[in-house]
Amino acid sequence: MAGTIGNTNAAKWTRDYTWSYLDRIEDLAWDESIITLSQALLRVKCYKQLWSYWKKKWEQDGDLMDRIYYIEEIFSNKLEEGALFRRLNPSACYFILRHNYGYNTKGERELPAHLLADLEEPEPAPQQQTQATATDTQPELTQAATFTPALTGGDGEVMERASRIRSAAVLHHEHSGVMQLQE
Repeated sequence: MAGTIGNTNAAKWTRDYTWSYLDRIEDLAWDESIITLSQALLRVKCYKQLWSYWKKKWEQDGDLMDRIYYIEEIFSNKLEEGALFRRLNPSACYFILRHNYGYNTKGERELPAHLLADLEEPEPAPQQQTQATATDTQPELTQAATFTPALTGGDGEVMERASRIRSAAVLHHEHSGVMQLQE
């Protein structure tokens, strides 16, 4: 604790003090005239680097981080809606979202540290798919119905899922007397 002697800022941003500022910022987030997080921070006499400091300091505190991400989501949603309903310039909104909130064209977002701990549990062994029996008249439909897509992955998995759904739909229509779909 030698570093805290004489350092007036060492204990300034306690959990409770940070939480009180988050209360004030969230109240401002619901104000229609405040569109960005930067505006709200300025209203409570804070700045973006301080917001980054809070995110680093409290990255292992799930409650505070959930609150921080919730507030960020309020502001990103304001920008999305503003662009969608043409209340704001869509290009400017996209620029702000990309540079301040980490939006990218792939739509992937990095998980916060406090949520990654939940994912580090060992995965259960994959289940074996059941074999079609002689009495099963729609084996591909059964396979498509039991297919569970991965939460993350490349475009190949999405295309494979779309192909299986299309195959199941075509097979279903063939058995019900409907003409087969053309690709």
